[in-house]
Amino acid sequence: METKFIGLEGYNAIEPVKGRKKQKKIGTFKKTIRFSKRLSAEISRSLKARRNKKRHAHSAPERNIIKKKAILTAMACVTAGILCCATVVSALDTAPAEAEAKKDTVMTAAAPKTAATALSLSAPEQNFDEVKSEDIENPEIFMNVGYYSLNVDGQSFGITDQGEELREMLDKYLADARAKYDDTTTTEFANDVEVNTVTASADQIETAQAVFDKAKDMFSVSLFTDWSYEVDMDYETNVTYDETKDNSYEEVTKKGENGKVTVNLRLNYVDGALVDSAVIDTKVTKEPVAEEVTIGSKQGEREYGTTGGTTGGTTGSFIWPVPHTHNITSYMEWRWGRMHNGIDIAGGDDYGQPIVAADGGIVTFAGNDGGGYGNYVMIDHGNGYMTVYGHASEICCSTGQYVGQGETIALIGSTGFSTGPHLHFEVRLNGEYQDPLNYVS
Repeated sequence: METKFIGLEGYNAIEPVKGRKKQKKIGTFKKTIRFSKRLSAEISRSLKARRNKKRHAHSAPERNIIKKKAILTAMACVTAGILCCATVVSALDTAPAEAEAKKDTVMTAAAPKTAATALSLSAPEQNFDEVKSEDIENPEIFMNVGYYSLNVDGQSFGITDQGEELREMLDKYLADARAKYDDTTTTEFANDVEVNTVTASADQIETAQAVFDKAKDMFSVSLFTDWSYEVDMDYETNVTYDETKDNSYEEVTKKGENGKVTVNLRLNYVDGALVDSAVIDTKVTKEPVAEEVTIGSKQGEREYGTTGGTTGGTTGSFIWPVPHTHNITSYMEWRWGRMHNGIDIAGGDDYGQPIVAADGGIVTFAGNDGGGYGNYVMIDHGNGYMTVYGHASEICCSTGQYVGQGETIALIGSTGFSTGPHLHFEVRLNGEYQDPLNYVS
């Protein structure tokens, strides 16, 4: 049986078509090695057949066939040499491109900020948050870019790569604002101050100090601190009637003494101006001593504090305490996080204008105890009612003095927790705050 050499193309042509698995793509070099192995197998089979034929003394025509096979074998070797040369040339062409790609990869890894910044500059219209990781060859390098913008109320005042230093400057600014206060004092920015992470080009970057200096005049600081002061606690008055004495008779048989109360406040200042105060707690440090009073009642009993029918005594009703204006600037309502327990009266050019007693009674306090009322007068009207007149510039009466309705007791000012000249007016019934507009108009 004659053996024919079919070559590489013929070998591929006779491979089974149906059911053939998808072959992986093979490079030229591997194809050459595979072809050489097949060629060696064919030559080996040819030589083996030749030896067999010699044993059986084949005729002369068989020698011609062997000669043809030798010629085909030589041609196959030449073809294999050509393919090897082609493989070497292809490898030489591919090597520089692979080396260049490897060089680019090394450069990108060695300079992450430069690569990421270049990406940002090449597409400035692209939002940082919209960049997807699959769109970037090395997303972790791009995301490591760290620039910081100092924003005040939504406005940027510069960009820096010194984020930690910038935050330390902001913390120090708040610490300096509370340096003169005790340990209970806290500070925070009253406006919106933020350090945000952004992307930017290198020519936009400034030092943290430069960015801070541009923004610091825009900062608004809210400071909270505790403050304590002592106030008097009013004493009660016990009245005894003497029917043997005329109604004009009045004698204090036991002097009353005010108690003492310590009031603890939490004050809130914004940029140095007081904007709010709230009572944290109160503590009685001295109990009051009740006053004992004897008054005549031969013509009938009268309320303590009146003068037996003379004008200017306690009437049981109230008049407007500021004669020159009826303008109200603040009502009894929640204000600055707490209840405003009275009304504020001011109409312009108020400083030094007279304040009169809304009704007759005994002045239980006239002075300044260091609290929010400033200079103030408190009058006990003897019928469960008490009125308070705060923020006076000058006091025109004294503690323990009896005053009649309409009598000048103080002048309008702006002492204590006040933002301008006005009268703070309160009405209390048995210690409970009342809306003054239910009594005066």
